[in-house]
Amino acid sequence: MHGPDGSNHPNESVFLELHGPSKLVIQHVSQPRFVLTVTLAPHAAGTAITWAQEFEDRAVAARVRHLVEPANEQNLDRLLSVLAGG
Repeated sequence: MHGPDGSNHPNESVFLELHGPSKLVIQHVSQPRFVLTVTLAPHAAGTAITWAQEFEDRAVAARVRHLVEPANEQNLDRLLSVLAGG
């Protein structure tokens, strides 16, 4: 991954589970280490997405929270745009 300042950051992940079309589990093996579980379920308005990110270390999670939360919102916004045909 490349930062806006030109810096490089390791970004390696491994797919642990794929239960299409309802569940995806990814382990981020670079620092900060975490497991991301995404589930999809039918909902009256379309599809409900659950996005759970569990960090290996709570202190690290607290330190990167200000970066992770907006980044996850951006990822979900891009997904919604793609699904909407944009």
